[in-house]
Amino acid sequence: MNPVLAILNIFLDPAASVRYQRAQGKLAWLPPLALAAAVSVALAYLLRPLMEGAMYNDLLEQMAEQKARESMEMIRGTLSFSLVMTPVMLAVMLAISAALVLGFGTIMGARLLFPEVFTLLAHCSLIPLLAQVAQAIVVKTRGSLNSMKEMQPSFGLDLLLSDDAPRLLQGLLNYFSFFTLWYIVILGLAFAALAGVSKAKGFAMTAPVWLLGLFFALIGSVVG
Repeated sequence: MNPVLAILNIFLDPAASVRYQRAQGKLAWLPPLALAAAVSVALAYLLRPLMEGAMYNDLLEQMAEQKARESMEMIRGTLSFSLVMTPVMLAVMLAISAALVLGFGTIMGARLLFPEVFTLLAHCSLIPLLAQVAQAIVVKTRGSLNSMKEMQPSFGLDLLLSDDAPRLLQGLLNYFSFFTLWYIVILGLAFAALAGVSKAKGFAMTAPVWLLGLFFALIGSVVG
């Protein structure tokens, strides 16, 4: 199978993807991580002018114009640093998620090694990457942004709610977008194939990953 197609097979056939990962050996995590990092950096670079404009508009609502310009200088430096550090940050987040899944899986009786789980999560991370691409397309079609809130268009069930719906409910439904649900399903099925357990156990063992994301999404909806 073509190496690129084999990596992307995680989108539709997680069990076959797991077999491919095992056949590739210890560095099977590198291609999907490199792909995710490259696309993330490209999207950040592409959207940076729009992001800076949105940030500046937000700052103008909180402070004087001169102060806002000074703040933007510091923000630009932070954005440049984040751009360079994207591969490292992705690897760290995957490592934390892998440790959570490995720990929870071990408690439930799975016998796996950290590199196996890390590799699996690296492949599954390509699904949230699709969400980033979709958001970037929506943002670019708008042409200009009035605030940072517009940098993250929703694909979640919160689109069915009215603007005055409780913020906690908005955050909950916003988190469960098409891409998030797809990720949860593929992750659970892939882990079940990797650990040789039932699908129910696969979903249970991987739950900490998306539950942690849900927790931060709810916090953000209340504080934001």
